[in-house]
Amino acid sequence: MAKFDSYLLGKVTKTLGNVTMCYMNKQNIARARIFSRKDKPTSDVLDQRARMKVLIELSRFLLPVVQKGFVGIGNGTTSNAFVAKNMKSVDVDEMHTATVDYERLKVAMGLQDIPEVSVSYSSESKMYSFEQEMLEEENGFALADDLVYAVLFESVLMRVKLISLRSRGENGNTSVGLPKNWEQANVKVYCFATSKNGKSISPSLYLAVE
Repeated sequence: MAKFDSYLLGKVTKTLGNVTMCYMNKQNIARARIFSRKDKPTSDVLDQRARMKVLIELSRFLLPVVQKGFVGIGNGTTSNAFVAKNMKSVDVDEMHTATVDYERLKVAMGLQDIPEVSVSYSSESKMYSFEQEMLEEENGFALADDLVYAVLFESVLMRVKLISLRSRGENGNTSVGLPKNWEQANVKVYCFATSKNGKSISPSLYLAVE
């Protein structure tokens, strides 16, 4: 707050920019406007911020999968939809440190039926083997020409590989090698399905590696 005299302006009562001027006690006074309050955030707010921060970062590394797995979800971008749908997949400790629970994480979300897929890994050949079971068409949520995908995510290197499997109406096996420099112990595996045009998606399923 500052006091000033102005013979030209007389009694001033107006706002210019971030300064408000008024006439009080026979003096002109200028005060800076306060635009916002910086209250100390609550514990819940800090937890929410921690969840969002880790999910936003994760969405960037998973972007090729997120762009396919969250089509048409919500009113924003696929990345925003990924963050919103995965808030409950992140645990936060008393120090507000966030940790992703990859078994609860969803890399795709929608109304289609989840495909029937299992996976095993051979340490000798360093190959993943995806076994797929045919599903019959039902109520438009599981069509024979639906596309089925697997996802490999190296959670330390933060690298992702999106794999096209067989269509939903087929039985069969698809083999994929462990990418170079990846540690199998750090790899998380998921599967999901989309309609042939990619506009209808199933929820993803976390696959336990046999």
